[in-house]
Amino acid sequence: MQIKTYTLLFGAFCLSLCAVAQDKSSARFGKITPEDFKTDAYKIDTGTSAVIVADIGSSSFESGTDWFIQVYKRYKRIHILNKNGYDEANVSIYLHQEGSREERVSNLKAVTYNLEDGKVVETKLESKGVFTDKYDENTVLKKFTLPAVKEGSIIEFSYTINSEFFSRLRPWAFQDAEHPVLWSEYEITLPEYYEYIFLSQGYHPFHIKDSENSRKNFSFRMAADGPYGSSTGRSETVSVNPGVTRHRWVMKDVAPLKEEGFVTTLSNHVCYIEFQLAAERFPNQPVRNHMNTWPKFMETMMKAEYYGAALDKNNNFMSDEVKTLTAGAATEKEKAEKVFAYVRDNFTCTDYSIRYADQSLKTTFTKKSGSVTEINLVLVAMLRQAGLQAAPVLLSTRNHGKVYALYPIASRFNYTIASVQADGAEYTLDATRPYLGFGKLHASCYNGHARLVTVDAGALAFEADSLREYKVTGIFIAPDEKGVLTGHFQQQPTYFESYDLRAKIKEKGEETYFKDIAKGYSTDINLKNGKIDKLKDYAEPVLVEYDFTLNTDSDNGMIYLHPMFSESLRSNPFKSAVRAYPVEMPAVPDANFTLSIQLPDNYTVEEIPKSTIVKYNDGEGLFQFLVQQTGNMIQLRSRVKLTRANYLPEEYDSLREFYDVIVKKHAEQIVLKKKS
Repeated sequence: MQIKTYTLLFGAFCLSLCAVAQDKSSARFGKITPEDFKTDAYKIDTGTSAVIVADIGSSSFESGTDWFIQVYKRYKRIHILNKNGYDEANVSIYLHQEGSREERVSNLKAVTYNLEDGKVVETKLESKGVFTDKYDENTVLKKFTLPAVKEGSIIEFSYTINSEFFSRLRPWAFQDAEHPVLWSEYEITLPEYYEYIFLSQGYHPFHIKDSENSRKNFSFRMAADGPYGSSTGRSETVSVNPGVTRHRWVMKDVAPLKEEGFVTTLSNHVCYIEFQLAAERFPNQPVRNHMNTWPKFMETMMKAEYYGAALDKNNNFMSDEVKTLTAGAATEKEKAEKVFAYVRDNFTCTDYSIRYADQSLKTTFTKKSGSVTEINLVLVAMLRQAGLQAAPVLLSTRNHGKVYALYPIASRFNYTIASVQADGAEYTLDATRPYLGFGKLHASCYNGHARLVTVDAGALAFEADSLREYKVTGIFIAPDEKGVLTGHFQQQPTYFESYDLRAKIKEKGEETYFKDIAKGYSTDINLKNGKIDKLKDYAEPVLVEYDFTLNTDSDNGMIYLHPMFSESLRSNPFKSAVRAYPVEMPAVPDANFTLSIQLPDNYTVEEIPKSTIVKYNDGEGLFQFLVQQTGNMIQLRSRVKLTRANYLPEEYDSLREFYDVIVKKHAEQIVLKKKS
C-alpha cells in the first residue's frame, strides 16, 4: 500500500514539474550554454534563416510620481542560422510623444553570443551604439544593431518603456512574417479603473490563455488641497487599492506567416492582439467614455481643420472653374461627370495611403497635386460648388487592413473617396486614378466596411465578393490560300485588366504592348494589325484585336498546338500545400474562351483533348472545357467561373485541387498529322 501511494505521489510530482515547464519559457537573459547553439530541435521550419526562440512582453500599471504610469517590458532571443537572418540584429523601438510628454526607454541590454572552441563568447552592445531618429511628428525611434553577429550567433535584448499614454496600451504580435517563433508570450495587468476592448486575430491556437483577479496597492505623491480648492504648496501620499486583472497569452511553435497569392495584407491574418481604451471608471466620478460612436467620430472629422472643416466654407476660388465645367450640363449626373473628369485628368496624386490632409483645399486646387485625401476633398468641394450633394468617404485599402464595423478606430483608415447624389442615384468616385471611369473604384478599395463622413455616418460596403470581373476571348484560325494557318484574336479583358493595359500603353506605347503579347505565346507567331478600341472610354473595358500567323513548319509532318494559346493557366496560383489564412481574390472571376480551327485539307487530327466539366463546391465554381470536332472544324470552349472572391482556410485544399484540374486541361495539346 505504501509503495502504491509513493508511486502516485511521485507521478503527481512529475506531472507538476512538466506543467511548470510547459507554463514558462526556459529562456533567461544571459543564460546561454553550448547546448543552445544546436539547431536540430528546429523542426518547425527547416528552411528558415533565423529562429525566434523566445519573445516575451508585459504591460502593467504602476505607481508613478503623481499618477499611474504604464510599464512595458520586452525580452527577445533569436538564433541566427545564416546570413539571410542578419536583419534580425537590427532593432527599432517606437516611442510615442505628444507635446512635452514622451515615452522613455530604460534598462536597455543587448548581447550577441558566439560559440568559439566550445565556449560561449559574449559581445555586449555599448551605449554609443544606440541612436535616436525622428520617425514622424509623434514618433521617435531608438535604433541599434547588435554587434559581432555571424552565422550561428544567438542574440538577445531586453528593455523597459515607461508611458503616460493610457489610451496606447501596447499591442502584441505572436507571429512573424519570416521566421518561426518557438515561444511568444504577452501579459497585461489592468486596474479596474481602466476598461479596454481586446481585439485579436489569427489562426494559431493559444497554448495558454488565462486571467486572474486580485487587488493591488498604489501610492502617489499628490498636491494637498487647501480651503476651497486653494493650493497649500505641500504634497501628501495618497493610496488606492483597486481590483486588478492579469491576462496572459502564450503561443508555442508558431510557423511564419509567409506571403502567398490572393491575400489583401498579411497584417489582417498574423496572430495579433491589440487594445482600445473604452472607458475610465474612477470611484465617485462619472464614467468617462473613450470609444466614439460613428456619428461622434464623423462629427470630429467634419470639424477638423486637417480634414472636413474647409468643405463648409464658400470656397469661391473654385467657383469660376466649376461654372465653366458645368455650363450646358442637362442633368445632375452630367454635371458630376464633368467635374470628376476635370479633377481626374488635371490633378496628380502624390500619396495613395494617408488619412488626413497636410495642405489646404486652395493649395491643392492651385498646385493641381496632393494626396488621395487632399484631391478627393477638392472633388467633394467642387461637386458641392456645382450644387450637388457630395460627401467624403473614409475607407481602408486592401494592403492596409480591415476596418472594424462596430466602432471607429481612426488608424484603421488610410484612404478617402467621394460620394455624390445625382438624379436620384449615389455614385462613389476616386479622382486620383488616371484611368478610372465615373462611378468606378480601384480594385484596392474593395476591402469591406467604409463610412460616409456625414452627420449620420452612413455605412457603405465595398466587398470583393460583389465585384464581378468578366473576360471574353475569341480566336478563329483557318488556312490561307497557301495552307498556312492564320488567325484572328479578339478579347475584352476585365475592367481592371483594362485599367492596367491603359497604363501600360501610356508608358510604353501600343507597338511594345503587341510585341510583348507575341512573346507570351507558347507557339511561334507573327502578329500584325494590332488594334485597341475604347482606350479613352474609361467607363468600359477595352477591346483588343489582332491577326496572326502560326509558324508550324515541321519535318515530321506534325503540328502541335496549345489550343488555349496565350490564355492558358500555366501554373496553379495556389502553390503552398497548406494555407493557414483565407484566400482573398480581388474580384469574382468569370473567364470565357472560345476557339474555332478550320483544318488544312492535307491534315487530319492525331490527338485532341477530351471534354470535361468540373463543379466546385456544389455549384460555387465551374470549369468547362468542351471540345468538339465536326468534319474539318474543331471548336473548343473554356470557362472558369466562381461565385465568390473570398474562401476560408478550410476551403483551400478543394480550391487548389479545382485549379489543378484547370492547369492540366489547359496544358493539353491538339496534334495534327499530315496526310500521306
